[in-house]
Amino acid sequence: MAKKSSSKKETIKEDTKEDKEVDIWEKLIDMDRRKATKFIIGGMIIAIIFGTIALTSISLANNSYDWENYMLHENDLGYWRGDYGYQEYLERDKEIYARADWMRFQPVIFENIARIGVNLGLIFVMVGFIGYSADEDMDPKKRQLSFLLAALIITIVMFTALSSGVTITIK
Repeated sequence: MAKKSSSKKETIKEDTKEDKEVDIWEKLIDMDRRKATKFIIGGMIIAIIFGTIALTSISLANNSYDWENYMLHENDLGYWRGDYGYQEYLERDKEIYARADWMRFQPVIFENIARIGVNLGLIFVMVGFIGYSADEDMDPKKRQLSFLLAALIITIVMFTALSSGVTITIK
């Protein structure tokens, strides 16, 4: 008899797991326009913030050579003016080279983190457009357009997540 009661408990547990899964999908499909709009706006804000971080990181890396040359020149001038001795001059040179190397390397870290953030933001936007496409009160053409936009966004997320250096050139 103990076996029967344990099997009933197992079936109850399985049913609750399925109910939870259904609830997530139902919540996604039954999303109202306000919530969908919040998802879209929130996702765009997240994508813009992380995109700005990525662009700043790339800019910093691109300008590292100019910064390095400027700082080496300033170090030379300080040594020639007699502001510090040869040993301090060599130490400053090492620090400048180390900092410039970090500036050139940091996009590897920050750009990958930013890519994850942008993709997360795009997923929020996609969920918002899926919410629009599931809204039965909207015009069918707008619903189709929302679904196509969601499909386009998920395609972009897949391409950027699975490959690096995706570029689009318009001629």
